[in-house]
Amino acid sequence: MAARREVEDSETVSEREPSARGEPWFAELLEQAGSLALRMQVMPAVRVIEVVGALESLTGMGPAELRDNPSLWWRLVHPEDRLAYAQALAADEARTLVVRWQRRRGPMLWTEHVVQPWRDEYGHAVGFSAVIREVTARVDALRELKSTREALEWARRDSAYFHTLIHTVNDGILVNDVDGTIEFVNVQLAALLRATPEEMIGRRIFDYMDDESAATAKDNLKRRRAGEEDQFDFRWRRKDGSEFWTIVAAKPMYDGDGRHRGSLVAVTDISRRKQAEDELVRARNELEERVAERTEALALEVIERRRAEAEAQAASLTKSRFLANMSHELRTPLNAILGYSELLLEEAAAEESQQRTDVERIRGAAEHLLGLINSILDLSKIEAAKMDVSAEEFVLGDLVADLRSTILPLVIKGQNRLQVTCGAEQRAIVTDRTKLKQIVLNLLSNASKFTQKGWIDLRMELGWEDEVEWLTVEVADTGIGIPQHKLANLFNVFSQADDSVARRYGGTGLGLAISRELCRLLGGEIAVRSAVGEGTTFTLRIPVLGAEHLHDTRP
Repeated sequence: MAARREVEDSETVSEREPSARGEPWFAELLEQAGSLALRMQVMPAVRVIEVVGALESLTGMGPAELRDNPSLWWRLVHPEDRLAYAQALAADEARTLVVRWQRRRGPMLWTEHVVQPWRDEYGHAVGFSAVIREVTARVDALRELKSTREALEWARRDSAYFHTLIHTVNDGILVNDVDGTIEFVNVQLAALLRATPEEMIGRRIFDYMDDESAATAKDNLKRRRAGEEDQFDFRWRRKDGSEFWTIVAAKPMYDGDGRHRGSLVAVTDISRRKQAEDELVRARNELEERVAERTEALALEVIERRRAEAEAQAASLTKSRFLANMSHELRTPLNAILGYSELLLEEAAAEESQQRTDVERIRGAAEHLLGLINSILDLSKIEAAKMDVSAEEFVLGDLVADLRSTILPLVIKGQNRLQVTCGAEQRAIVTDRTKLKQIVLNLLSNASKFTQKGWIDLRMELGWEDEVEWLTVEVADTGIGIPQHKLANLFNVFSQADDSVARRYGGTGLGLAISRELCRLLGGEIAVRSAVGEGTTFTLRIPVLGAEHLHDTRP
């Protein structure tokens, strides 16, 4: 909406402004005088509103060409005079100035421009009006009488504001000749260098640079001679040795004959920006150092952890080897004790004597110790990854009958009742029969040991899950139960509910640990739930489709 309003306002102004259209005598007068009148809009867009007079003779272009490409007007002004011209166009009142005019065809002209702002009804500057005439002959005459500098000073007599502007802008301005000698410097740049314009004029720009910056400046002067413009970051050095950073915009300058005569340099102080960049670099470096230090610390931690793990594995392996060796060494004399016990019992078969009772006690103790050694040997094999899985196909009902006959004497000893439920006794399954029997028999033995005058239930069922057939075995009892806070460590090695249980019922705490590891070897898992005084239930699940489903799941 704002842009549309500005256009409308500008159009209104153009209609309201006095026009030379329809006044041929005015155009002829300007043509005869070698002058032209121009009205140009710059806001909201640049366009030529009207042009009359000697346009082609002064510029080398026609009205249609200028209307199609208004930027050509700015290109007519000599590069060294464009700044003064721009300031005249931006002034709040009429200005008169003399500038060099670079025609498309023909030699360069000196022209006098009477410029005044063109405003809309709201007082906003939307363009300018200008009357231009050639004053080349006058300037040439003066140049015959005076030096080039005096002629230029006269030509710009109506542009004294230019010098005021140069000394009041925020940026530094510097003019140097082809060798780097300072011809002009404004007060802003002099203040940055902690000097005065008077003491800087006549000195070389290299006096305010270190060796590195001076070498860069000499290369830049070569590019100015080649007609190149540059913008770059540059470092200056003051007399006291302090430095500051600037953005430098440098352009070549030419004399009236088009010969290169030096450079116009605009300097913007960016010390604060450079300081912020340096602080950012320092912060980044500090962060990188901290990251490197932390990375090194973490690497050391990883190395230490791996070393500790290696030591722990080595210790575990050493322990397992020791237990295996000791188990083998202990089993030899125990087998001899059991053998001789059997011989003594056969000789005393018909006798009811204290000797027979003592021999039976010896055999019982030896069998208990052998069972313990076998458990330790099994555990050491598992930990040493030497426990093999041997899958075979067998009928589930045969395993159930074997378990019932084996555990029944222990069940009767505790005055308990055994209940077995199996809905798939005729089904053939594939798994390691020996290890499965060892697991279930250990669970039944525990149930018989910790239950008196109660019930022991053995339930087996088959079911499918995720395209795999699973055997679920549940052993439940109505025994003493296990406290909830003891359940988490129940499957750990040498773990029992408490010391009183060990003293009363015996056992080493290896049975459940071995059962869990065997269950994992078979590809399954075991779980427990219990309540003190109500009983305990163990549940295990293993895949039974075939040997391909058996895998090592040891932690």
